[in-house]
Amino acid sequence: MEIYITNSIAGFIAFDDNLDIINYNLFKDEDIALKLFKLFNNEVLDEEIELIESLIKNNGEDYSFNLITVETNNRLSNYINILNDSEYAIDDLNIQIQTPNKGGEYFRSNLKEILIELGFSTPGEYKSKLISIYNELAILKMKEASQDENKLIIQAINSIDEIDESISKLIERIREWNILYFPEIDVIQNNESFINLIANYENRDEIIKNPPESIETNQYIDIENGSFGADIEDEDIEMINDFAKSIQSFQSTRKKTEEYIDKKMEKLAPNLRDLLGSTLGAKLIAHIGGLKDLAMYSAATIQIMGAEKALFRHLKTGERPPKHGLIFQHPQVRTSPWWVRGKIARTLALKISLAVRKDVFSGKFDPTISENFLKRVEEIKKENPFPKKTTKRRQEERSAEKGKNSNYSRKSGKYKKKKSKKKNKKRK
Repeated sequence: MEIYITNSIAGFIAFDDNLDIINYNLFKDEDIALKLFKLFNNEVLDEEIELIESLIKNNGEDYSFNLITVETNNRLSNYINILNDSEYAIDDLNIQIQTPNKGGEYFRSNLKEILIELGFSTPGEYKSKLISIYNELAILKMKEASQDENKLIIQAINSIDEIDESISKLIERIREWNILYFPEIDVIQNNESFINLIANYENRDEIIKNPPESIETNQYIDIENGSFGADIEDEDIEMINDFAKSIQSFQSTRKKTEEYIDKKMEKLAPNLRDLLGSTLGAKLIAHIGGLKDLAMYSAATIQIMGAEKALFRHLKTGERPPKHGLIFQHPQVRTSPWWVRGKIARTLALKISLAVRKDVFSGKFDPTISENFLKRVEEIKKENPFPKKTTKRRQEERSAEKGKNSNYSRKSGKYKKKKSKKKNKKRK
């Protein structure tokens, strides 16, 4: 005989081949929401273990069976361990997973009647009790979502992108504003040095009299003969200084946010942080929506994450597929020669997949992942010191891009037939 075990809002129930209930183990009323929460997170509950052990213990007395079919999303190994650890198990007793199974389908078809029969609630209280349980369950899920550190990292990295965008626009504005008053310092290309110079000095006369000893720029600031800027009132100068100080505050906030992300990544994903750095690692997590979700993707998918538009354009028009997406920001990919970037990006994607899965499933830091990647990069560069000869197809594509071969179809990889035109030869 075969026994079917299914889970429910009330607990675990066992059916026989005739779909009669032979045993069950219900949750306590005060623990139902918490037990369901654990069940949704694929935990093997004590109530389920106790039910299976009880079935094995009574096998051969009230009923006889040789197969237990469990309806679950958990691994079969969890239940095999329960079977092996039981002192009542026999040699020909097996256990398997089947979702859905026969007992589960029957139970859901007669849900209310069976739960009332088992004493879960009275007919009048059935609906109100379900609503109360699911309200508690929703609160537990909201708490879990708010406590998820992935969400904190995602919010932080998105904040950096918005801060960068704001700083860029504000610096552009203050450069146009300050050029009216002190155009000589506009040669400073480093934005942070430019802002500090305006914010730390009250006016241009102080800069001219006591110029800073070191400015992070290679440009020469010609202030020996004074400034050719307009003479403006003190309140105008004060406004420019205050504006520069507000940008300074943004820059300080950005640095603190980067430090915060670095600490969170070191705690949550140390291997990914060591391989990519905190910022790029956080961007990958934010792009997918979580570290666990990222661990589920293949290396080939990770390689082109962030290049979805180019991928869909390739599928639609037949253009060359993208070699890399967000991982192009990695120094080893970005600074490498163009003819090896694809190989390095593919290697990096493989290491990212390995690093993320170690972070999610073991949590142990493995420095060899990053070390092996750097070694492999050096090998790729040594094996490919020069670009390979361009293939005939690629030459045709490049010619088509330049407009030399207007009849070449990139999608089909063939030339369109030209319409022949007969030229009249002039008779002599």
